[in-house]
Amino acid sequence: MNKNHLFLILVVLSSGVFLSSCGSKNETDGSHIADNLPVAKGMNVLVVSFDALRADALGLYGYTRNTSPNLDAFATEALIFEDAYVASPVTPTSFAAAFTGLYPFKSFIGWKLASKNTLATVMQDAGYQTFGLMNNVQLVTERHFDRGFEDYETGPWRDEKLLEVAIEQIDKAASNSKPFFGWVHFISPHTPYEFREISAHLAGPMTDGRFAEKVGGSFEIENPEELKRARDLYDGEIFFADHNFGQLMAHLRESGTLDETIIIVTADHGEEFMEHGQVQHNALYDLLVRVPFLIRHPGHLEGDRVEEPVMTMDLLPTIASMVGVTAPGSLDGKDLRVSLDPDRHRIVTGMTNPRRYEILSASGGRKLIQLCTPEFSEELYDLNADPSETRNLVLDQPEVANQLGKLLEESISAEPCALIRSVNQGKAPQDLLSKEQIEELKSLGYIQ
Repeated sequence: MNKNHLFLILVVLSSGVFLSSCGSKNETDGSHIADNLPVAKGMNVLVVSFDALRADALGLYGYTRNTSPNLDAFATEALIFEDAYVASPVTPTSFAAAFTGLYPFKSFIGWKLASKNTLATVMQDAGYQTFGLMNNVQLVTERHFDRGFEDYETGPWRDEKLLEVAIEQIDKAASNSKPFFGWVHFISPHTPYEFREISAHLAGPMTDGRFAEKVGGSFEIENPEELKRARDLYDGEIFFADHNFGQLMAHLRESGTLDETIIIVTADHGEEFMEHGQVQHNALYDLLVRVPFLIRHPGHLEGDRVEEPVMTMDLLPTIASMVGVTAPGSLDGKDLRVSLDPDRHRIVTGMTNPRRYEILSASGGRKLIQLCTPEFSEELYDLNADPSETRNLVLDQPEVANQLGKLLEESISAEPCALIRSVNQGKAPQDLLSKEQIEELKSLGYIQ
């Protein structure tokens, strides 16, 4: 046997080790999660989310700039999930999955929330008073995102105003004899990124340049100086969002509500700054689909970290489990208190931009991206060796790509690109919306 033949055999064998583990059932005991998240029947639950907040822009996930002092302090008393994915890199489909525990190709069809069972309906049926305050026009009642919420409002507000409204709503709910479930979504740090005095240490004042005062809802980068300014302003928006979060936590503490409330912090997607040749959020790289995910439980205020892969789609079954409520069956989301799978198969879908339909299949530290439009192509990454996703291995490891592709098709029982095309049903994002709502979508960069 010559050296070349021996090398090929070793490559195949080493690939087989990964392939045999892909989608495996090697679930680990979730008792260390359950210890951090004890069952607390009747406890209030509050979800606080931020728009376009990438995980690695926070100190608690290793960022060196001072963007998140309040979230970092919150993390010292919370369970931190290191590897949390959203189910989609765009607001409506990400929220659809988080609300329902179902992948967006099941829960968001024809630009409407398709499932009638939502996190809010589950909590309402269990006797909770429910409210939602969503500062993003993508989440309007016309798309049925209000299902299960007794009180539901969408912006546009300035986030300072949203903070005031949220405090009033929480105080009102806390004065009731029933526990509450609430969700508050801040638009920051989504575009437009504005210069703010409060975050001048991150993005100082400028008098010249297109981005001196603001980066618009949709933008392009023309030179390295503009890229730096855009990222500085984004970091400044994170500091502003963190400040609002700190104000909210201070009020909860002073009012006595904090000790009676499970608080979850997360985001709907991340943001990109030319790391892969684009800006904003229109791809499936980890910068866009990996988000903060923290749970602070008054019954266990010791910070801890979870390395196993999870999804924000796990919110419904996990929250239900924490407060002793029965969740619907046949969910794609998992109850994180019960078990964790280090090789969990995760699917992320980009299905709202017909110019870039794509789907992600990830397991065992390997990640396959299938781009459906404008033409089919594949990218394969080894996240353990290349977390920045700089080396496309699809030509070097076709057997791994094939296995992840096969696992994807088996999981969704369909050809992925055909499925994405079918769920949109020819609908456009503005079909259900008013002229005012469409103008708001334009200001946020969703519609050109």
